[in-house]
Amino acid sequence: MYLALGALAIALCLAAPATVAALGAWAARLHESRRVTIEQQLPEAFLFIDSNRYALLLAGGVIAVSAVVTVVTRNGLLGGMAGALALLLPAAAARRWRLHRRRALVRQLPDCLELLAASLRSGLALLPAIQHLAQHQPAPMGQELTLVIRRYRLGATLDDALEDLQRRIGGTEAALFMTAVGVARQLGGNLSDVLARLSQTLREKQAIEGKIAALTAQGRLQARIVGLLPLALLAVMMRMEPRAMRLMYTTPQGWAALLVLVVLEISGLLLLRRLVRIDV
Repeated sequence: MYLALGALAIALCLAAPATVAALGAWAARLHESRRVTIEQQLPEAFLFIDSNRYALLLAGGVIAVSAVVTVVTRNGLLGGMAGALALLLPAAAARRWRLHRRRALVRQLPDCLELLAASLRSGLALLPAIQHLAQHQPAPMGQELTLVIRRYRLGATLDDALEDLQRRIGGTEAALFMTAVGVARQLGGNLSDVLARLSQTLREKQAIEGKIAALTAQGRLQARIVGLLPLALLAVMMRMEPRAMRLMYTTPQGWAALLVLVVLEISGLLLLRRLVRIDV
């Protein structure tokens, strides 16, 4: 017995530096993710929050999630794991919000280009036309165009302000808009006609994407059902056979089974998502 305890103590001493290094690396990545979320991702989505308030909300959320999971499962390990996963939720939510905002911007872009072309045909220059659109376009496009005007008034060139707009929107749609404006400003040409044709092209592209989304809706629904079915079955079995299922999260073999379950779930969802995703 004493020999086993001594061997365990030696193993813990040998593993301590690697454990401390791993925890330090994880803490550094967590701090960097928090900094990027507060300083870049949330402001780009026009969501502004103080760093101290963000830290308090994150700490409160982690404690609440850990406490709820610990009380429900009566297992402190699962509660700690749930709290660790809760640390990643703000960054994931910020990325999802940015994606939702970008899709809204892309949907608004054809109408915006058509109105911009009409403003140019009426005799307005490019900058006054953008300012007119910024005043009458709904969010989020109106917010982005207002930011372009403000950057121009603070001393940036119009090209730099529009390039910053392209970076925030991203995608081929904004790149085509920037290319059309840049070519027309440098080489001349009828920018209003170019923008009108680009607007029509983007409308057709969005129509094709809508048809593809409708055709692949069944596959996406099946992927969600297949992904949630094992989790639902696990919850039902824990409700019906709590004594037997308790071994799932109280023994090393159960932890290994849960790890395999998580890996297979994530792999299957990613594979099904890739199968039903078609780029236009």
